[in-house]
Amino acid sequence: MTDFKQRLRSGQTVGLVNADHACAGLAAFVCRLGIDAIMLDAEQGNPSFEDIEDMARAARLHGVSALVRIPSVEPWTIERYLMRDIDGLVIPRLNSAQQVKTALADIRYVVPREIEAKTIIVQIESAQAVAELDEFLALPEVDCFFIGAVDLAKSMGFAGDYRQPAVMDTMTQVLQRIRAQGRAAGFLVKDHDLQYWQARGATMLYTHVNDFIQMGLRQWNTLAGLPAELRARPPGNRAR
Repeated sequence: MTDFKQRLRSGQTVGLVNADHACAGLAAFVCRLGIDAIMLDAEQGNPSFEDIEDMARAARLHGVSALVRIPSVEPWTIERYLMRDIDGLVIPRLNSAQQVKTALADIRYVVPREIEAKTIIVQIESAQAVAELDEFLALPEVDCFFIGAVDLAKSMGFAGDYRQPAVMDTMTQVLQRIRAQGRAAGFLVKDHDLQYWQARGATMLYTHVNDFIQMGLRQWNTLAGLPAELRARPPGNRAR
C-alpha cells in the first residue's frame, strides 16, 4: 500500500495535482515540491501511453504516487492503463454502483495480486450517482470519492454552473455523507475556496498545476509590490 493510499484511508488531508501537460520533466519537478500524488489526465489531457510511462517513472523516482484518470471505463481501457505500471486510477463517468462494481472487477482481473496496493478514486459527477451514493459508499475497495462539480451541475440542469445554490447544497451534503461513513472525499479547490471546501469535509484536495503556477504568480506580484491580478486569463477555465 502506497503512503498516499494509506493517508486517504486514514482520513488525513492529502493533495492531488493534475500535471495538465504531458511532460516527464514537469512531473519530476512537481513531485520534488513534496506533493502527495500526481494525476496524469487521459480523460481531458493528451498524454500518450509512452508519456504516462515516463511521467509515472519520474514520480516514482521521487516517492510520489502516479494516478491516471482514464477516458472511459471499458475493460480494455482499464487494462491498457493499468499495464503502464501506475499506482492507481481515477475513474470518471460512473453513474451507478453497478458500474463501479464492474470497474472494480475489471481492475481485479488485470492486477489480482496488486489490487490492494492500487489507489482507486471514483468520481461522483451526476445526479444519478448522488442518488446511489449509499451504494457507492458500500464498496470498500474505493479509496476516495471525488465530486466532479461541473458535470454534477450539468446533470442537475444548471449547464455546469456549480455555484448555483442547489448544486452547492448538494455537494455539501454529499461531502458530509461521505465523511460520515469514514471515507475520503475529494474536491477541486483553488486558493480562494480551499478552506471553504476543506471545512465542509473535503480531505483530498485536488488542483491543477496550471492553478499552482497562477498562485505562485500572485505571490510573486505581492512580494514585488505589483498588482495581484493576473494579466492573462486562461480560456475555458473549468472546475473539473
